[in-house]
Parts: sequence; structure tokens; C-alpha cells
Amino acid sequence: LLVIDEASMVDVDLMASVFDALPGNAQLILLGDKDQLASVDAGAVLGELCQRALLAHYTPETAQWLVAMAGGEIPESLVDETGQPMDQAVAMLRKSYRFREDSGIRAFAEAANTNALDNAMLRQIREAEFDDVILLNSRSKSGDTEDTLDLVCRHAITGSPEAFRNAGQGRQVNGQSLPPPVGYRHYLERLQNHGLNENSPREDWDAMAVQLLEAFSDFQVLCALRKGPWGVEGLNDRIAKQLLAEKLIPRAEGWYEGRPVLITGNDYNLGLMNGDIGIAVNVPWDRTDTGEPRYTLRVAFPDSDTAGGIRWISPSRLQQLETVYAMTVHKSQGSEFNHTCLVLPDRLSPVLTKELVYTGITRARNWFSLIVGDIPVLREAVSQQVSRASGLALALVESTD
Repeated sequence: LLVIDEASMVDVDLMASVFDALPGNAQLILLGDKDQLASVDAGAVLGELCQRALLAHYTPETAQWLVAMAGGEIPESLVDETGQPMDQAVAMLRKSYRFREDSGIRAFAEAANTNALDNAMLRQIREAEFDDVILLNSRSKSGDTEDTLDLVCRHAITGSPEAFRNAGQGRQVNGQSLPPPVGYRHYLERLQNHGLNENSPREDWDAMAVQLLEAFSDFQVLCALRKGPWGVEGLNDRIAKQLLAEKLIPRAEGWYEGRPVLITGNDYNLGLMNGDIGIAVNVPWDRTDTGEPRYTLRVAFPDSDTAGGIRWISPSRLQQLETVYAMTVHKSQGSEFNHTCLVLPDRLSPVLTKELVYTGITRARNWFSLIVGDIPVLREAVSQQVSRASGLALALVESTD
């Protein structure tokens, strides 16, 4: 039995290789969100396999089997005597346990996914009528690009809790009080005030790094683009300079304590995979010629082989990486952040689709903020849909014929 999670990210060539490698008596279970962005490479395998999932098209025999195995009832609207063989192998999860019924994140994601983002929804978000979603606009009447990008940088520092309903205070999740939303100041102040020194045991440094990485995951800026002022490259540079101006980092270029990095290629020698995030920390483990402790930079990554463990790696050994104050929505797939900020540009692009907007929104666990260069761009984006011509959908129809 092979189970593949986040299957929406698997392209058609890789999936074909999986099928070729599996023995004939194996079972394959694909788990994923069919409405998320498809793989970067060719094909939209999960989306095409699940293209008829909404109405299920279960045969009466399948419906009877499901009732016997899982209990409950199968609505008549999901039963179809002419259902195709592939339909009988698809199960759509129809109740979300991730967001409450009154969640703004949930409502916004569903509206984007169904192209139902009307004026009423936008007004609710703009006026912070939801507890967990806000739309931030530049105060400039001209809607100047520089003003909006400066807004992104200021928001990235604090997370703008004051913009949320009740300033983010008083929310309960599973019976526990939820702290207000934060920005990058949160993890950097924790780093500046960790209280460790050269006499602190290695275990304390590991524990501090675990807490630091958790604090960093409390906020993340997501972009649609890579290039330009609205993309990852432009925003990473601007946010770093804003953090420098706030005296939260010692420099805005090169290696420095507090720099968050994203691994962009697998490195099996170091045990790092594409998408891993680490943070640079000054640690006192080297020695001077006289034997005195000397602080040097090491990058702390979660150790996937040890629960709660940390892997410390010298920056000089890291080859494929980038600063990650901002990351693309594509790179964020499979992750979630306590507070997610989605930044959309001031003009439409082919990559701006409902799948991208939906994926960006659903990366948020408890808080979501949206900054758009031009509101009509948001409307047009959710009206665009990714179109992939992998041939899989047609092949499934022809196989049943």
C-alpha cells in the first residue's frame, strides 16, 4: 500500500513513474486538495482524476458498500446508475474540520474557489467584519505602487493586529485563547532576547532554535510572482531593508543573524530537501587560538530524523537557497502558517488564477491578511482558471467508452 499526501503537487511524468514502479497487487491512495495549484511541471493529475467528485456519481452498489463500511447515508444526488469506474474510486471530503463554520478564511476561500467574490464579501473583509480576515489598502488616494509596497513592509514587521476585529483580541480556538496576529518582529525579538551564552548547553540552543522556527512560522508573506517589485525578489529586499531600519537585523544583505532561508533544491549529503526553512543564529561553539569561545553563524533547520531535533549547518555548505521573508504561493503548498499575508500585484498576469488565490488563502491557520495593488486584479484572478492539457481527463472518458 502506497499513500501519497499532497498529491496535487505531483506532475504527470512523476505519477507515471509511480505507476510503473508499483507491482500489480499494490494499492495506491492519493490524498490532496483538487482545487489547489497543480504541479509546477506538466499535468494536473489529482484535479483530473477528481473532476467529477462534486456529484460523486456512485453506482447503487458502491453506495450500498459505503453505507455498510462507513455507516451514515449516501444522498440520492450522489448516486448515478451510469457512474464510471473511476468515479467509484474517488472520495470527496465534504465537511471541513480545519475552519469553523463562521470562519472568514473559510468563507473567503470558498468564494475565491467558486468565483463568487462579490461586493458584499469584499465589504465584509475590508471592514473587518470577520474575526480572522482583513484587506489592507494604501492610504494614498492615488493607489501609488510605492505606497502599497511600503504598506506590505510595515505589515510584515508587526502583522497589523490593530487592523483586525477587536485588534485580534478575545478569539477562542478549541476552548483556548488565541494570541493576536504577529509579524516578523515576533521571531526576531525572540532571537535577540534568547538569554543563552557560551556556557549554555547544546540542548538549550537546540530548544531555543525549535522555538525560534515555530515563532517564524507564525507569519509568512506569500506572492504570486518571482520577479519585479511585487515578486519574491523585490519584496524580500524591501522587507529586509525595513527590518534593518527597525534595528531588528544587523544588515540587509548576505549572511546575518536572523536571516531566514528557504532551500530550493534537494541536498542529500546535508539531509535537506527542497522547501526546508532554516534561520541563521550566532552560536559560541568555535574557539579562538587562545581557546576562548567564538560566536559564528550556523543555520538551524528542523531535523526530520529526530522529533524536536535541530540540524546546525554552516552557511558555506549551503548552495541552493534564497531569503524567505516572502515566498511564492507555489512554494508554500503543503505548508501552513498561523498568519498568512497574500500579496497580489497591480496588474493581471497569467499566473494569477483562482487556484493560486485559493491556495494562498488556505495556507492560513488562524489569521489571513490580503494586500492587493488593484482590487479589480483580485476579481479577474478568481475568474481565471488553470488549464492543463495532459490528456488524462480525455483518456479516462475514452477508457469508459
